[in-house]
Amino acid sequence: MRKIHVALAVALFPLLAQAQINPNVKALEITSNPGYVLLGVQPTNITRPSTPRDFVAGLQSAMVNGRLQPNFAMEANPFNWFGKQPKEKDYRFIANDYLSTKTGPAIRKNFAVSLATAETDTVIFGNLKKGMGLGYGLRFTIFPGTVNRATLRNISTMAGNDVKIVFLQALEEQVPDDGEFKYEYVLRAYDMAVANLKKRADIADEMKSEIETQLSIYRAAFANEKSNSAVKEKIGKEDARLQQQIADAAKGMGLRKEPFARDGFILEFAYSGVTVFQNSQWADAVNAKNGIWLTPSYRIDMGADDQPDLIQSLDVLGVVRYLWNDSKVDMGNYLDLGLKAQFNRNDWNLSLEGVARHASEVPADIKSKWTYTWLTTFSYTINQITTLKFTFGSRFDGNTRVYTKPGEMVAVGGVSFGLFK
Repeated sequence: MRKIHVALAVALFPLLAQAQINPNVKALEITSNPGYVLLGVQPTNITRPSTPRDFVAGLQSAMVNGRLQPNFAMEANPFNWFGKQPKEKDYRFIANDYLSTKTGPAIRKNFAVSLATAETDTVIFGNLKKGMGLGYGLRFTIFPGTVNRATLRNISTMAGNDVKIVFLQALEEQVPDDGEFKYEYVLRAYDMAVANLKKRADIADEMKSEIETQLSIYRAAFANEKSNSAVKEKIGKEDARLQQQIADAAKGMGLRKEPFARDGFILEFAYSGVTVFQNSQWADAVNAKNGIWLTPSYRIDMGADDQPDLIQSLDVLGVVRYLWNDSKVDMGNYLDLGLKAQFNRNDWNLSLEGVARHASEVPADIKSKWTYTWLTTFSYTINQITTLKFTFGSRFDGNTRVYTKPGEMVAVGGVSFGLFK
């Protein structure tokens, strides 16, 4: 019998390539990168250095003749910079990177440091003089949710069957061509398969206990066998059956547009700050704004098992954010409480979101410390570079100088184009 215990990684490889190229098709706006939010920009050209040297080079590119340049944006995960670097690109499937629900791996995988620069004005930064703003932030995932149920079911089938095939391979090597069958062959093959299972990185640690239990039950099927020839024949039939199930599961995963999309409860933490260099002078730097926020969300996968190419989900997101300002920017600090619901279906989505803001202090002519905003958005992706988007609602200006409930409606529609995906 062929050695095929690498079948799981081989079957998953094209799916991993797809997940790495486009890991998050429907990025929710309420979780925009904190390093850019307080600065008031949404850059499209973001540098993502993969080594410390690239990071330093990126910082140097933001400086020209000792001056900080506008329209610079960078995002990086420092956890990816350290450790032994492979001489060649490593395409191995590391199951824990994609399937783990633990906090530690989630923080390391999703940790991001962001930097951005932009010219500032008095609308966002109050009485500070115009100049250059430097935004910085970090965010990480505390609870990462789970890979959707259909993918988990297929991966569990593939991993469990692959380990059973390893068991069959070990058993075949133990059993002579003829003679009386001995159950001790099964026990030795089982021990070898379990040892193989424990050291495998292409099977998630959280799956291994259940797979070992399944294998323990599976070995009992050979308890009543009498002859070696009958066992050899049975091994051949079982090998073909298990391989077919692996192929069917891999095919089912391959048909899904986003096989590694995550569902369930997800919790993110973020911090951001902005330093304004008034008149673009280093000596006139002011720590203008800082903020921390928690973003809990829950995604319900509403896709149908008989329609694997259908992306359909309901997202419910919340935000709890505290922002504190320099007195020249605003006399009050803010507490924001927000909620958003978004329905996604393939190339379009519809969302409704609202944020209530409470200021610690407001001017004497402002009656309430509370204000709010609400928006309804429809977005349709025409193709890879063209998106049609309409937004309707009411938005507050967000500072206590004009701290009233917004009475004017906001209605914005248009088509956005991108040269690069």
